[in-house]
Amino acid sequence: MPNMSSSPTQALSSQFVLIMALACGLCAGSAYFNQPLIYSIEKSLNIQTSQAGFAVVVAQIGYMLGLMLLVPLGDFFNKRKLVVSLMCFAGISQILLSTSSSLSSLYVFTLCATFGAISAQVLIPFASSISPPASSAATVGKLMSGLVMGIILSRTFAGFVSTYWSWQGVYLSSGILTLLFAGLMWKKLPDTQRQASLKIGDIYRSLFSLARQNPHLIRRASAGALGFGVLSMVFTSMTFVLGSAPYYFSDFEIGLFGLLGVIGIYSSSWSGKTVGQGKENFVAKLCITLMLLSCIPLYFAQHSLIIYAIGVLMSYFGLTAFHVLNQNLVYRIDGKARSRINAVYMTIYFTGAALGSLGAVYAWQHYQWLGCVVLGSIFSVGILMIDRFDFKHMQNT
Repeated sequence: MPNMSSSPTQALSSQFVLIMALACGLCAGSAYFNQPLIYSIEKSLNIQTSQAGFAVVVAQIGYMLGLMLLVPLGDFFNKRKLVVSLMCFAGISQILLSTSSSLSSLYVFTLCATFGAISAQVLIPFASSISPPASSAATVGKLMSGLVMGIILSRTFAGFVSTYWSWQGVYLSSGILTLLFAGLMWKKLPDTQRQASLKIGDIYRSLFSLARQNPHLIRRASAGALGFGVLSMVFTSMTFVLGSAPYYFSDFEIGLFGLLGVIGIYSSSWSGKTVGQGKENFVAKLCITLMLLSCIPLYFAQHSLIIYAIGVLMSYFGLTAFHVLNQNLVYRIDGKARSRINAVYMTIYFTGAALGSLGAVYAWQHYQWLGCVVLGSIFSVGILMIDRFDFKHMQNT
């Protein structure tokens, strides 16, 4: 593939965009495979439920570390080599994960697999840069749709393969697919040159400077992190709720229930359009209200599947729309520093996911489902306080 040294003028083929979208979905979705597999992993490795559940936390930590350490370097390294190297690393790690026979190997290879899964976060801005300006936004939109669909379908895929094969088969098949897509990316992506003027130390220092000089960024990221914490609590504890009395769902049935997340596609689109109309405050209030009130139907999760589903839909709609709002707000800080802004925002954002998953495992172990609901309520109140303070500050500046 030729070197892309000048501004692109030819639109990317729909086939190429589809391949990149599938790659994004495969990589991002792999970080969520273990959520419906907790009980299967527990039985297979003969470990405690909390130990198997902690693998979900490890997955979030691996993804967070990748965002913090590697995504900011997207402009420093050759992007084609970086994307393919990360996909190969993730694919090999998943294959090794499928051979895990101990708790330590489960944690180590889970961390490695999700660390490499952030290749999607490098590929999306890369795709934008190799697209003509007129079609850049559409290309990014298609890749983001692929990423979201990958996350939504990942739990169903994992549950299906685990039920009719094994949880190890989930990672073996995904690892092989990831390596095949890495080969496609190497063949299809254009070559680029690293920016010699950039230094790694300067890039990382600029991240801290950006965070220190923009408290608005930290407030939006913190509110988003708590929101993602709520959603992570919901999906991590979903296996505990549906896999035990009174439901006793299989891994596949738990994965099918996770398809409720498809509402995130609609809520993301709705939020983007509404924010574009200048209704940021309205979107924020609606999202926070949904996340706060979702705790009511979630409380009845062990009594009614339909009421539980309503609570999941409310929390998922609220969080995904809130995430789009936050990204729109922080991108306005500095148009020339969006990659670094995104790195800071997403790192803090996924910290919330790790805390939500960890909190869900701890709360379930010590306080059962009530503890999980209380945790979600506390996070939601925190979102409300941070968001209202930030909007008040924006109105005064």
